[in-house]
Amino acid sequence: MFLLLEESMAVHTGRVVALVRFGGETAVLMRDGSVMATGFTPATLARRSRNFMKKGKERARDLRQGGKIL
Repeated sequence: MFLLLEESMAVHTGRVVALVRFGGETAVLMRDGSVMATGFTPATLARRSRNFMKKGKERARDLRQGGKIL
């Protein structure tokens, strides 16, 4: 699964150690010791990621059934 941090930035959850909300930002602590920041709350990140996966599964199903690539 991926966390969608910003419009064009995603990180695999296997690389994430913790999400820490502080002062209007969420710090994404990575296994390699690096830190990424986003303005989204952890709950919003989870919702966006679930929607991303749901949409991807729907599009994959449509393609398997002979649909067109968007």
